[in-house]
Amino acid sequence: MRLYYIFGIPILLYIFNLTALPSYSKEPWEFFALHAFDHLDNLDKQAEPAYQCGVSVIYACGVGVQGYIGIPPEDEWEKAKNDAQQYAQYAKSLGIPVVLGYLCSTSIVGLKNFDKNFPAELKNRLSTPPSEWLQQDIDGKPLPSWYGGEYNPACMNNPDWQIYQKYMVKTQLELGLDGIFFDNPTVHPQGCYCPHCMQKFANFLQSNGEKINDASLPTLRNLAKTRSAEFKKFRCTIARDFFSEMRTYAKQINPKALITANNSLNSPEVIYSQCHSYGYNIKEMSKSQDFVVIEDMYSTPRRTSKGATIECSPTYDLVNSIIGKKTLVAVTIADGNYHTPPNMTNLAIFEAFTRNTNYMLWPTWKESQRQRMIQTIGSFVKWLKQHSPEIESATRKYDVLLYFPFEEWINSQNCKELSIARELTKANIQYAITSEENFHEFFPKASIVIASNPNFIPPTYTHPIVELCANENKVFIDGSNQLFFTKLKKHLNNPILKLTADETVRAIVKETQNKVFIMLYNLNIERLSSYEEKITPAKDIDLYIKIPAPTIEKVIFSTPDKEMEVSNYEITHAHNVQPYLKIHIAELTLTGIIKIMLHSSKPSVDKT
Repeated sequence: MRLYYIFGIPILLYIFNLTALPSYSKEPWEFFALHAFDHLDNLDKQAEPAYQCGVSVIYACGVGVQGYIGIPPEDEWEKAKNDAQQYAQYAKSLGIPVVLGYLCSTSIVGLKNFDKNFPAELKNRLSTPPSEWLQQDIDGKPLPSWYGGEYNPACMNNPDWQIYQKYMVKTQLELGLDGIFFDNPTVHPQGCYCPHCMQKFANFLQSNGEKINDASLPTLRNLAKTRSAEFKKFRCTIARDFFSEMRTYAKQINPKALITANNSLNSPEVIYSQCHSYGYNIKEMSKSQDFVVIEDMYSTPRRTSKGATIECSPTYDLVNSIIGKKTLVAVTIADGNYHTPPNMTNLAIFEAFTRNTNYMLWPTWKESQRQRMIQTIGSFVKWLKQHSPEIESATRKYDVLLYFPFEEWINSQNCKELSIARELTKANIQYAITSEENFHEFFPKASIVIASNPNFIPPTYTHPIVELCANENKVFIDGSNQLFFTKLKKHLNNPILKLTADETVRAIVKETQNKVFIMLYNLNIERLSSYEEKITPAKDIDLYIKIPAPTIEKVIFSTPDKEMEVSNYEITHAHNVQPYLKIHIAELTLTGIIKIMLHSSKPSVDKT
């Protein structure tokens, strides 16, 4: 969650001589689309450097500052709206197809004067003052904000708060913004027990077949206290339902309006615990968003000065498995610093790309570094976009299927599957992750299945997962066993990919009917400062990729700096084993793509 500096932010006015705003932007969703926040602290309106880096979606302030502090006097309000409209128009004139506005889902700053300048059309629709919109503790007292100061947390279930938020949504859409990014959809750790939440909690219990005999407020509050697990589950639906309400309303104004939010995940380890503390349940919230944004504060891929390797790809795989077909967008930073050196940014973009995830920049660079950042990132993104259409149609190959029953969050704050995925990633084992909803799609194709508990029973099945595997002659690996990796290696005699390389090298295999792609990246880059970095290239990489032989037409190795045909590959044979194609890469600076072109008359790479 990000704290915006509200007071003292200069409202910069840009006067542009532009044609009328188009009715709606074209939808940008390709396999690879770069996103960007265009504001940080006192620097905003960074559409131009964002565009020069290849960004398709920017997250602007819109009138989000006013959303925090209430509507200003009429002349200031009109000026703020005009400024937001002019900026959106300017960004689109550059070639950025989507410009989103900003709203905070919960924050009221300056409660006493918050509604002082509300227009009559808004006031007439409200039945209570803002002081009654706040999240409440179990005794009905207003809860203090986690930010302190003049902040107060509004309840997303409060009808009048929703009316105010809809007014701000409507204002921004009518200014030409294409949707809203909702920040901080936070349920207070000690709440919320307001009458609206209690009534919805009763409805939640009834929808699950429970009978409520006494629906009085004291009784419901006591029920929330005694039924803590059910109350936690209910809290995780509050933001989801709020987004649903906002999204339905927004699409009445603009059928193509986009609604997304900060789904938090400030570090990978909190994927379960943030459900318990702040009601940030990514799976539930994703149901009411057009795409899903996570903001990681530490996991920019890199190697630390102490030699530790940091990466975010296991997190991407876990989150993608629980959000269905929604697009995942991620921003990762290092050590809580919003500015990341250029090549490290490129590595983060590529890491996300290999996991079907779009990356988000923070192009709020100081002027002395701006051109260098733009040149390095822009040329990299151009290279990646040249390859993305082919890779979009490719299927990720896997030897191992990891079962991720996300609903287990209610029983633990520790996600064991994260540790397992990290081990698989580190070893360059090709794997896929399946959640409860799509287990039935992945299971028939899997030969090796890992779960953190052999007694998990996937939905639509009646037997534990260990029995399902035994009945189907599949290998089951108990991921909770400390020796699970040793057992797994025994069953991976002929994996899709064998890799001999530095421990910082990662490889992902995808294929189409007549092409195989190996995406390589090197994590050996150290962050020295906000703009400086140290890269140690990986040398003498040997890859063995399982292929149908003899089908090789051509092998290409492409990096952001050059593209070359690989002619010194070898095909190795072993008794009763499918042949492997051996490729040697002398040096990998940071990122590269190997493209193996097969004769179309032959079958594609076999997973087995």
